[in-house]
Amino acid sequence: MNTHSLIKAACLALFISFTAGARSEDVTMEDKVQKIIFPVVQFKDATIEQAVEYIRMKSRDLDTISQPPVAKGVSIVLRGGGLTDTISLDLRDAPLIEVVRYCAERVGLQYRVEKHAVVLAAKFEEKPAPPAATPPPVLGTADQMVFPVIQFTDASILAATEYFQVKSRDLDPEKKGVNIIVKPGGADNKITLNLRSIPLPYALAYAAELGGYQLTEDGQSYLLTPVKPD
Repeated sequence: MNTHSLIKAACLALFISFTAGARSEDVTMEDKVQKIIFPVVQFKDATIEQAVEYIRMKSRDLDTISQPPVAKGVSIVLRGGGLTDTISLDLRDAPLIEVVRYCAERVGLQYRVEKHAVVLAAKFEEKPAPPAATPPPVLGTADQMVFPVIQFTDASILAATEYFQVKSRDLDPEKKGVNIIVKPGGADNKITLNLRSIPLPYALAYAAELGGYQLTEDGQSYLLTPVKPD
């Protein structure tokens, strides 16, 4: 192969790499939940926790539209577990969002597709701009601190926020990270989260909500304030 051909081949490879990268950046959560297709889904008396974990893990294997590998799959946030109703399903060639819908209906939950996750809850507050759908507060460059993987199982809010705070220093080019203050008086709710490729503010917002806290910032730190029951 002559020099001209080598240069042409190299340029073509760069073009393909660039356009593939551009396409991956354009993949949204809405794209994923519609385009990730489950060839077979079979549940027999599964709990909602078991169903969510299966969908979450299988979505990584079936995701052919996301790059890099750490971005593959769909994060699912379950607000409130321990439901006694079980799920039995036998589906073929079903989009991920349909699998989620059927599972949610079986146990009386609602679902919503958000920017970085699919959220299941007993009820979403009907407001002009629901809090969970509104972007969380961004402190400094926190939105540029992207966690490849977050996995909590029955973690306390203090343990979760300590992890976020320590890990943010590793993800911050200046190694400063963010300060997180948990105000006293909150319930001892345990947090279970499994998220992938998610910016710190969104991850912290999900953890705060599951723990029964409101997330704000004062220009210096993130603040988690206990939400008082109505």
